[in-house]
Amino acid sequence: MVFTDEIKDLVAKVPFIPIVTVSDQGEPHPIVVAKGKAKENDTISFEIYKMERTRQNIRANGKMQVLIATTEGGPKGFRLTGKACIEDKHVLFKAEKAEELL
Repeated sequence: MVFTDEIKDLVAKVPFIPIVTVSDQGEPHPIVVAKGKAKENDTISFEIYKMERTRQNIRANGKMQVLIATTEGGPKGFRLTGKACIEDKHVLFKAEKAEELL
């Protein structure tokens, strides 16, 4: 398991989450999404709103990073690295690694 209770709690609390996908040419594509939902098996679900380039990158290679951070109650944050896929109107991100940022 990659997700700790602290990571799950942060995903539920933060209003915006930066995500980064990578093109086939190795170019990073950062965007900010509103609210993610922590699910079982170290997975976060994000609703798709446009995200055309992000979806293109996910279809090409699935590589994705997610940053969750807050200053509420003291600074804390994590960089999650893993793979994403598209299912219906959601991006499903499965974390393979979590690094503490702060």
